[in-house]
Amino acid sequence: MQAQQGWRRFIPLACAVAIWGGNWPVMKLGLTHVSPLWFAAARFVSAAAISFLVLGAFRRLRLPTRQEWPLVIGVGLLQMAAFTALALWALQYVPPGRASVIAYATSVWVIPLSSLVLKERLSRPQWIATGLSYAGIALMIAPAVRDWQLHTAVGLVMLLGASLAWSLSIIQLRANRTVRLGADMIPWETAVASVPLVVLALLRDGAPHFLEVPQIWPLLFYTGPLATALTFIVVLNMTQALPPAATSIAMLCVPLIGLVVSAVAFQERISADLSAGLALIALGVATSALAPWLGRRLQWRGA
Repeated sequence: MQAQQGWRRFIPLACAVAIWGGNWPVMKLGLTHVSPLWFAAARFVSAAAISFLVLGAFRRLRLPTRQEWPLVIGVGLLQMAAFTALALWALQYVPPGRASVIAYATSVWVIPLSSLVLKERLSRPQWIATGLSYAGIALMIAPAVRDWQLHTAVGLVMLLGASLAWSLSIIQLRANRTVRLGADMIPWETAVASVPLVVLALLRDGAPHFLEVPQIWPLLFYTGPLATALTFIVVLNMTQALPPAATSIAMLCVPLIGLVVSAVAFQERISADLSAGLALIALGVATSALAPWLGRRLQWRGA
């Protein structure tokens, strides 16, 4: 019975990971109807609206405290607005499967930044994990650089920028570990993300005429209320309830699902370089997640 209950704990996280993985092909499809900036803006405006309504209905809506506001702004601008805008722009040039793998490779930034910014002393397994992640990214970027496909190279740089934006948000959260953001901050984070995206979309693309296109509404519902408001609430709650190693490895399934769905929906070829790069990044994530256990094993053997 206990084993069954333990297994059931992972069901909400598995559902959220599946929704996020499917979001990459959905975003690619949405770009046939709307510009990247308006798609990103619509995603967070709709997510903010639904999360305000849901948390208000459950009487869980509250203003952020003075300590929470800097983190709410950081998550909204970096993890949500910058990450999504750059990723959507890159999807114009890079297939969604490959894009999801590169964008989610935050370990290439988080581990070295933890050492440089937070002055954390990193273990040997963590540095090995960083090296594996860099090798994986290099394998997936190499074809575009070798053949000098300018648009693809620009898209890959944007994806690395998206990954960096998310990583900076992670570093900010790590630097303020005494302040924990719960699901009740999702409405404010999505609202913060919405403001610059709407302003930039209006300045660059004009009025949102895409709202007159019937085909865009199901895609907006998927990316906004479902893949943003609901999944962020689930992932935040599960991150606090489950071991870090479990959530780190589970999040690796997001690009894997995105890759599989993209292969089916867009006939994206899962090439040898893409498979090898994903395998190296997966090994890096697993090594990083298991670093504390590996460190104790190395110390034990040394003794």
